[in-house]
Amino acid sequence: MAFAPEKALDLMRQAHLNGRLAHAFLISGPEMADLQHLAVEAAALVNGWTEVETLDDLRKHGAVVLEPESKIRRIKIDPVRGVIRQVQFSTSDGGKKIIILSEADRLTVEATNAFLKTLEEPPPDTLILLLTRAPEQLLDTVRSRCVLLPLFRPQAEGILLTPPQAELVDALAAYFSGGPPNPTRAMGLLGDFLRIMAALREEIEQDHKDSLKEETDRYGRSTDGAWLKERKDYYEDLTEGACAEHRNSLVGMLFTWLGELLRRRHHLTPLDLPGYAATTERAAATLSDDELHRRLKAVDDLRRNLATNVREVLALEVGFLHAFG
Repeated sequence: MAFAPEKALDLMRQAHLNGRLAHAFLISGPEMADLQHLAVEAAALVNGWTEVETLDDLRKHGAVVLEPESKIRRIKIDPVRGVIRQVQFSTSDGGKKIIILSEADRLTVEATNAFLKTLEEPPPDTLILLLTRAPEQLLDTVRSRCVLLPLFRPQAEGILLTPPQAELVDALAAYFSGGPPNPTRAMGLLGDFLRIMAALREEIEQDHKDSLKEETDRYGRSTDGAWLKERKDYYEDLTEGACAEHRNSLVGMLFTWLGELLRRRHHLTPLDLPGYAATTERAAATLSDDELHRRLKAVDDLRRNLATNVREVLALEVGFLHAFG
């Protein structure tokens, strides 16, 4: 059962008042902003902190907050060891020591194993909050040591967009504001899509290149060439998996956009993209239900084709021509 963020906080408040608050929670849900906001409110609640609104505010009060350096970075073993030492040798000053791992699914296997003992037997008066949009990617040994607190977001405010998603939605808004769909303009929209993906790939590859160098500097002299090749292959596979994840997220936004146009035609609420209401209303007036259903089917076909061994570029070209041409 999933809870609205307000209900989840109320449950934690009641457990705290009754002296039955668990020492570790795995807070999951589709929007990281909701997860972080609940973590901030829970930490402020148990320690009586006021004027606390962000993770940085929690840090100023002495909370230990660990998160990837960017949206694609992993949480590595050395920062986790630092967290463990910090909570073991610090005092709570009458409140609770707070540990927050944001995007906990980004923990490496080594970091996860290092943290398990603290998760199972934390120092006294410690509250651990793991935040993730992908709880299924965490080890069973982690999930079993936490109270699971899945969230859902009431849709009145629309969905929260990642920066790449917002960039793609801006491109879609410009496309549908620039005249009737046609094949040439559809290829221009595909160009925007590929540009966004290229920037993501560059960031992912650099992150994994840095991680491989760090491992090589640390362990390279004590291992043989086979180990280095295995790690290179591992990071290459990791890069392709991360790129596919981002690509699928962007393709999902194509479906979201066209679905929004269909809802606008029938005056349905709430909206997924309320910030683009004027654009989607104008675009919806120019397309029939049949045409929108056809374009939605084209995006759905694109998603299925990308899951096969069809060449990615070919699948994208055909998909964009059918969906936006």
